[in-house]
Amino acid sequence: MTKVGAWRAADALAAIPVVIWPLQVVADDGQRVGLAEALGPGGSAVEQLLNHLRRPPSGFPVGKVARLASATPAGPVDLPLALVPLTEGVERSTTVDADWMEEVDHIRSAPRATLVAAGRGPELEAALHVSMLLATEALDPAVDSDVAAHVASGAQLWLLAGAVTWALADHAANPFGPWSELVAERLWPIGPSEGRLVVSAGATEA
Repeated sequence: MTKVGAWRAADALAAIPVVIWPLQVVADDGQRVGLAEALGPGGSAVEQLLNHLRRPPSGFPVGKVARLASATPAGPVDLPLALVPLTEGVERSTTVDADWMEEVDHIRSAPRATLVAAGRGPELEAALHVSMLLATEALDPAVDSDVAAHVASGAQLWLLAGAVTWALADHAANPFGPWSELVAERLWPIGPSEGRLVVSAGATEA
């Protein structure tokens, strides 16, 4: 638990070096505040997303992987699924459709300006800080010297940050939600590449 004095709860969250889950901050009066309450609107969605990340993979059937993968952050993609090994995933990531990737990047950054303009920049930074601490632990490459695993881990963290930002923005539909479920299963959804919708094993499965 993290002690809160004059700080906002979000400031306390953004300063923690490690995460003990379930995460709480404690005010001077002894009141305990959970992550969802500390983050405010959208906090429950962020907490739910991180709860999923902390659970061990359940082993999604191929049909579920295909359904989630097709619900890409840039909208539905109707292509055959290709489940590939990690090294092939890194290769296929270099041939992802450029227009699609540009749209994903645009959508990923869209809610940040809205949150900052609403004075919720500290909550956003706190949510991202906590999520990256948890995700780095969960998605750490199985072999530290494996370059491909680090590529996958970095991509998974990038996708998760998009999901967290949209969750905090408190939208009914999170465009990164389906893919965050795949990331929580330790998979790396890559996107449309060479006529296939590519999903790879993640860093921890290398």
